[in-house]
Amino acid sequence: MTQVSATKALFIKLGEGGIWQAECIEKGTLRFSYREVPHDICQAGNWPEVERKARGFSKDKGSATRHVNQIRQFYEADEKVLWVTFHSNRLWWCFSNPAIKPLPNGERIREVVTPWSDCDRHGERLLFGKISGKLLATRGFRGTICTISDVDYLLHKINGTNEPHVVAAQTAFESLQRCLIPIIQKLHEKDLEILVDLVFRQAGWQRVGVSGGTEKDIDLDLISPVTGERIAVQVKSRASVAVWQKYRKTFADMKGFTRFYFVTHSPDVSLQMEADAADDPDFVLWGIEQLAGQAVRGGLTGWLLDKAS
Repeated sequence: MTQVSATKALFIKLGEGGIWQAECIEKGTLRFSYREVPHDICQAGNWPEVERKARGFSKDKGSATRHVNQIRQFYEADEKVLWVTFHSNRLWWCFSNPAIKPLPNGERIREVVTPWSDCDRHGERLLFGKISGKLLATRGFRGTICTISDVDYLLHKINGTNEPHVVAAQTAFESLQRCLIPIIQKLHEKDLEILVDLVFRQAGWQRVGVSGGTEKDIDLDLISPVTGERIAVQVKSRASVAVWQKYRKTFADMKGFTRFYFVTHSPDVSLQMEADAADDPDFVLWGIEQLAGQAVRGGLTGWLLDKAS
């Protein structure tokens, strides 16, 4: 898969309040206004004349200079410049043909080389929730065009890769998960239930009943205080495929629960294979890898180390 590369990236605001965003993305264009400054003098690179025009609608020399800089960016950016904009809770990117076409109303457009994209090179959407606040702050830029300062970060997002320090952190995270596996597998069954209870509570779930209560087929009866969703959890230190099948049948007859979590730190191979083949979103198997990962995400490493030491 070809990697996206660029030495420069520019943010463009497609119309006041983003009024042109949908149209430009659909038609594959960059649209630019500054109708007060004629296209011909911009195309000719007559920047002193452009600045003279800009002073006619600017409050001061500094403001005029900023307008000129934005106009120059639009006219001088070559096909290797990466363009980005923000629309519908996503980051969009493209490369543009340098040719500029004036419109009858004085606005002008550049056509994109390839269609605007809101995905990285692996097909994952570039949603705001997965983009740094520093880059998203560009949305608040009051002008039309500005330079993206952290091009490396932007390219990593578009290429679906990570910066070296992020890779190092991910490696440490995965190493910690692996180190917790033998600790979790040595927990007493009651401590394992407590760990699972803590994992779900750290994720915002609240217990309806007590762990190991009167309902023999449920160790945890949990509810989401936000959505009202209710789930059941069964915890087993070791489990065979026969045990899995028994609880799956039991859950099918239960009422009032949207999902059932079967949590075990030592499932046998046949159980894991059956769970993978079933691919049932309502009856979820958590093995040791999932449990260790959730423990790290829930900040329970210290609790586990205290139990082990």
